[in-house]
Amino acid sequence: MRFHSSLLMVAMLSASLVCAENLTETNVEKAQSIIGKAVDAYGGDDKLAAMVTIVVEHETLTYAVDQSRAAEPPWDRNPSSGVSAIDLDNNVFVTRNSGSGGGFEFDNGTIINGSDSYQLNYRSGTVANIAEPDFDTTSGPFIRVTPALLVRTLKDRSQNAYYLGEVAADGRTYDVVGFSMTVGPAISLYFDSEDYLLHRSERIFAGVGLVEYRFDDYTKVDGIPFNRKFRLMLNGDHNMERNNRSIQVNAPITDLAVADSGLESIPAIVPDELSRQQIAAGVYLIGGSGTYAMFIEMKDYVIAAGGTAGIPARIEQLREVVPDKPIKFGVMTHHHFDHVMGVSAYEAEGAALITAAAHEQKIRNAAENGADLNVKIVDDRMVFEDASRKVEVIDIGPTAHTEHLLITYLPDEGILFEADHFAMPRTGPVPPAVSSTKSFAAALIEHDIEVEKIVSAHSPRVGTMEDLRAALDKEAVKVSQQ
Repeated sequence: MRFHSSLLMVAMLSASLVCAENLTETNVEKAQSIIGKAVDAYGGDDKLAAMVTIVVEHETLTYAVDQSRAAEPPWDRNPSSGVSAIDLDNNVFVTRNSGSGGGFEFDNGTIINGSDSYQLNYRSGTVANIAEPDFDTTSGPFIRVTPALLVRTLKDRSQNAYYLGEVAADGRTYDVVGFSMTVGPAISLYFDSEDYLLHRSERIFAGVGLVEYRFDDYTKVDGIPFNRKFRLMLNGDHNMERNNRSIQVNAPITDLAVADSGLESIPAIVPDELSRQQIAAGVYLIGGSGTYAMFIEMKDYVIAAGGTAGIPARIEQLREVVPDKPIKFGVMTHHHFDHVMGVSAYEAEGAALITAAAHEQKIRNAAENGADLNVKIVDDRMVFEDASRKVEVIDIGPTAHTEHLLITYLPDEGILFEADHFAMPRTGPVPPAVSSTKSFAAALIEHDIEVEKIVSAHSPRVGTMEDLRAALDKEAVKVSQQ
């Protein structure tokens, strides 16, 4: 009986394996069939292969979802305009954008062109060589909003494509194919089952959620369909609307890929590795990749300021110099989603989260167990003092960036930690002040805060009041773009 049962189990397992093998084969064949139809819809193999350069001039309206001055809708709307250009044969990518939003005025660009790769800042009139340019990462956002490029990339990477199924949405029936680009999460492409044009795509980002891309108003350029309109949705909310004013295929981009001669050269941009620096005795700035937190050693515990990405790694660095004292408080500067990503790390440490009342729900939403999260509300000012030092957490809002902004201030040392208002550039001169910087400077005067060192959540370079005054005194440089 036991023998027959074993035979039955083997037979059942074999049948399952055959079904699984057939399912995989069917899935692959279906994906390849859809890819072939999509390639034909976008002009065919020859047209896509001959598509070497693309230049798109665009106007964009960004809805600042979870990045507005207020913590709740309606979200701020920020306009910008620019141009993006790509050379697929030579791995050259150029983007230039100007606009305003969130208390920032910007006019900048990026050139990825091998050793001649640069970051351009037209407001400050500077150009910095990029020491380690990454074509795939930098050009990825442009490829993902340009269906013809997505289809060409899908064809080139068809070996990792998979069929997800048929779905009805937006009044259409779609065949959905998923695949992975060189960089970033997998992407799902929705092809209309009648014309096989791409009308939407989706990706899931850990800690962010569902990002949806919508493509509308197609026109043909050089026999290839291009969308004139693009929308981006974040967890169902409108995040971006873009109108492509002009689209060129196989136009030369040589002039765009050269840094403007009127810009001042500053030191090269090198990778921002995780690091720890001591700002004062028992005060540490720890971070990398553009996100930093400040840790303050009190007599029996630690206060952490800042909640950007990578807090667990920053805590590990802290433990090398402060191994035993618990992190008792985590100061959340404001409600923007990139500044509450560290909430769960502080929660795991057993810390109380310090925030403005208007931002409490955003902080709880970012926690693993928001209902039971220990939250301390700052009305105007909260003071911590022991035999070691005095620390003040002050709400200096409203500013041009957010209605409430908590800064962490050490009055005896003259150290202030802030986020998004005055981040020193990693290299080069201090740029002209933007609106958020101006409102930050005004708030320091209003609250009678005397500062010697300004520490930022987005830079390893510590600023001074002299640097802040220099920024306020500077006018934006006028450089004619080629």
